[in-house]
Amino acid sequence: MNIQLTNWQVKNLTFSIIENVEAGDKHFDLEIANYFLENKDDEFVIAIKIHVIDVMFDLTVESLFTFRLDDKITEDFKLSDFPKINAPAIAFPYLRAFISNLTLQAGVPPVILPSINFVELAK
Repeated sequence: MNIQLTNWQVKNLTFSIIENVEAGDKHFDLEIANYFLENKDDEFVIAIKIHVIDVMFDLTVESLFTFRLDDKITEDFKLSDFPKINAPAIAFPYLRAFISNLTLQAGVPPVILPSINFVELAK
């Protein structure tokens, strides 16, 4: 079975500069969900929401990643590791690079998000 990331996009983005932040006030939160489309039996979507509070800013990014299979999605596939572990591991570097570039271009210290162990996260 071949699986391909066919599209990704940022659905919502909020970015604001924070005044008077304590040096230790940093926060990183990651939420992941997967969706199987009723009208498409060969596609599924991974939704990733990242919230970062850094020394100078508060950032939330909500994104969707669409994957296509060369076969119909089965119940076994839905319960497999791919939608829960592999697909987020494929998608995350795109969002990680986007956030690094966004913060760099915004004139604040660029954020390099940590690597994520998606096997542990899925447990």
